[in-house]
Amino acid sequence: RKDYPDTEIDMGMLYAQLEGKENLPTTSGATIGQFLQAYQEMSQRAEAILVITLTSAYSATYGAAVQAREIVHEKLPNTTIEVIDSRTVAAAQLLIVLQAAKTAAQGKSFQEVTKVANDMILRVNDLSTRDTLFYLDKGGLVYEAGSWAKAELKSTFRAILKVDVSTQGITKPVARAKTKTQIMNKMVDIAKEKVRGKKLHASIVHTNVPGQAEQLRKMILSQFQCDEFYVTEALGATAAKNGRGP
Repeated sequence: RKDYPDTEIDMGMLYAQLEGKENLPTTSGATIGQFLQAYQEMSQRAEAILVITLTSAYSATYGAAVQAREIVHEKLPNTTIEVIDSRTVAAAQLLIVLQAAKTAAQGKSFQEVTKVANDMILRVNDLSTRDTLFYLDKGGLVYEAGSWAKAELKSTFRAILKVDVSTQGITKPVARAKTKTQIMNKMVDIAKEKVRGKKLHASIVHTNVPGQAEQLRKMILSQFQCDEFYVTEALGATAAKNGRGP
């Protein structure tokens, strides 16, 4: 077994390994040492640093970032470091980070940037589906969807899960259906109930299913007025914990 940074993983090899459902890859969050190095490097060109992590229920990354901030505090007295637990993952986390970055690029104060990030955490909704709950279950991230993961052994269905501030950052089951198209229709219907005619800020992070991601994108664009829309493929750590899906 060999360790790889998320940005250096051969995704083709990873998906091939996942298909076998044996000797599954494992993941680990950024370490305290990595955060210490990052803080020291960024402090040379920034007066303030904002870290927005994935939900602390999924990873030790948030805790490592906070501990590193406490350690480095005396060494970097002139650098403000704020660490925020996004309580979400992937697509929803992407929207939070991008909105904070846009606010910073507009020349707003660090306090304003932090406020925007915290406000976004309260506003974003995360919905996800995948071919199977097997990988999420094996990775210890299935939480309240555990009974559905067991039910997959007896019947075939696709599930919609939710991970955001409304679930306290843990996995909660929302709905399920027999086919991929049915489950994507359900996702759109759930979004309609939340958005209620307002403009939508949307993102799709998929794991090796560009066709399904494009199908979902078209469905969303046909039903909503979107101010912004991002579609991207997940990195290795996300793929390892989820398997295939939009």
